[in-house]
Amino acid sequence: MSLRRKRRFTAVLALFLCAAPAALAGIDWEAKGSEIVSEIIANPSAFFYDFQQDLEATTPVLPGKTMGFQVGLFPSAVPMGYGNLSGKLRLHPEGRLYPGLPQLDVYGGYWQMMWAQMAVNQSDDINDARFYGHYMGLMLASSVSPRVRVFGGWKYASLTANLDMKKAVDIMGTEVSSFHSNLNDNFLVAGIECPTGLDNWWTMQFNYGLTQEILAAKVSWYGKYFELGFNIYPEGVLVIHPVWNFHVNF
Repeated sequence: MSLRRKRRFTAVLALFLCAAPAALAGIDWEAKGSEIVSEIIANPSAFFYDFQQDLEATTPVLPGKTMGFQVGLFPSAVPMGYGNLSGKLRLHPEGRLYPGLPQLDVYGGYWQMMWAQMAVNQSDDINDARFYGHYMGLMLASSVSPRVRVFGGWKYASLTANLDMKKAVDIMGTEVSSFHSNLNDNFLVAGIECPTGLDNWWTMQFNYGLTQEILAAKVSWYGKYFELGFNIYPEGVLVIHPVWNFHVNF
């Protein structure tokens, strides 16, 4: 790859990492590009953590199941390039030890941006590009009626977003050469789950970060294998994220 092509590849990659989701979300690229890039550079971890929350499996293990696994498809894997896997395990079912005792689950997951490592391997203009994160937590779930469960718990989340380039790249009028950012926070999670049919449910939940004061809401519908929903980040660069995930439960 020639030097000119490598620099062009680097510029396109950086633009993709920082702003491709905005274009796919229907935002006016010409009008909002510079503003979005500036906000990303000012706080990269907050921007990339929104996409981590898109793939997180923070609902209880379904009734009658023992464990579940989830892979974030959109926007996690495409277009963000997050290779990811989440899992959750039921430690005990509701009411087994004594009536009224909530179900207890443990859950967690890990992701790493595949595009970042590909960029380092393909371009001599990038010194370092590391984007990865993980989360873990405990969840309680209790029935309030034969068809409705409420759930709540704790989540710890961590994210690292580092980019170091040998030469600054102009992205929408903003010179970008490097950023190094981390996010570590404890979250409170609360929500409600209700079946809509055989192997179909809807859920609504809220997450709140105790240190960063990050607020997020999610509404989703899911069946045996797929989840479709919307994540809402009131203070995020992109306020609404459509979400599509794949999961299996045993």
